[in-house]
Amino acid sequence: TTLLYTIKFEEKMVINFNAGPAKIPSEVLKQVQSELLDFAGTGMSITEISHRSPEFSALLKETSSLMREVLDIPENYQVLWLAGGASGMFAAIPLNLVTGSGDVVDHIVTGNWSKNAAKEAEKYATVNYVVPVTSSFIGLPVEEQMKFTPEAKYIHYCENETVYGIEFPHIVKGDTPLICDMSSNFLTRPVDVSKFGVIYAGVQKNLSTAGLACVIIRDDLISAEHHHPVPKIWDFKLQAEGNSCVNTPNVFSIYVTNLVLKNIMRIGGLKALAELSDKKSKRIYDLIDGSGGFYVCKIDKDARSRMNITFNTANSELESEFVKQAKECGIEGIKGHRSVGGMRASLYNAITVQEVETLAGFMTEFMKNHKE
Repeated sequence: TTLLYTIKFEEKMVINFNAGPAKIPSEVLKQVQSELLDFAGTGMSITEISHRSPEFSALLKETSSLMREVLDIPENYQVLWLAGGASGMFAAIPLNLVTGSGDVVDHIVTGNWSKNAAKEAEKYATVNYVVPVTSSFIGLPVEEQMKFTPEAKYIHYCENETVYGIEFPHIVKGDTPLICDMSSNFLTRPVDVSKFGVIYAGVQKNLSTAGLACVIIRDDLISAEHHHPVPKIWDFKLQAEGNSCVNTPNVFSIYVTNLVLKNIMRIGGLKALAELSDKKSKRIYDLIDGSGGFYVCKIDKDARSRMNITFNTANSELESEFVKQAKECGIEGIKGHRSVGGMRASLYNAITVQEVETLAGFMTEFMKNHKE
């Protein structure tokens, strides 16, 4: 059957549903384009200027201030901009926070990324897996299942798992500092930062281009005392004292971050983005649940991600055809992660309601053409 559904494009020829790096708001890309050859009247591109220049110093200061304003970060927290993305922080967190040979760290594993973080932490500390690790993931652990270590240095978890499409709707309760990887749902809803010891995020999903991590860390957790030697580029104390410029920071990514933060403020901040996120994800989940079993989401309803909607067709043989026809209609990045298959639609902040409606239209038409 030939698919009849046709997308009407305005500016872009595709809709980017990739899980990351991901779509950047078009208005931000246009500004990047217009300023690329001459940043702030320097006559040089942002990709060329020195990280020690007054123009970049002003940009960096403003970007950190914007982040504080958008997230309402308390004064007793530092905002750091570090190399390596979130995967680099998997090592940097235990390297900075583990101070003794017998230190235990608690890890809640709910998917691939939290599993990777725990494996990395095993190199530097004794890891207590708060819940047994399984080979696949469909939901969140209940509190009664969690076995925390009273003397643990911290509790680590990933708030949104992109591969399976699992998201914590609440903040984990614990008596030791909470360390949270928010890479894939960062800046998609208001957050009480004071509940956390450290929040970190790779910025390439909701905020900027790849290669940068934003680390928000409480002052009392910044220490010069480490059990293992810490590379200076990931030494939180050195970077806090050096204004994230101990090494050359990712100048371009910080610049794009600055523009996206301003865009977030223009559209109403995190409360507005949270409402949009709920609306977008509900549209697709309602379609899946109302498809009479043609589409299936395997994730428990109370754990479904607003950011990464994973789904299958009941007839698995149709999935490759779904991805193929979606691509022909300009819908990119819809194929599921290679480890789980199926389909995945990543509905990050830059994805518009109209683009979600286009996806819903395609899914509806595909179902009509292939339903037995």
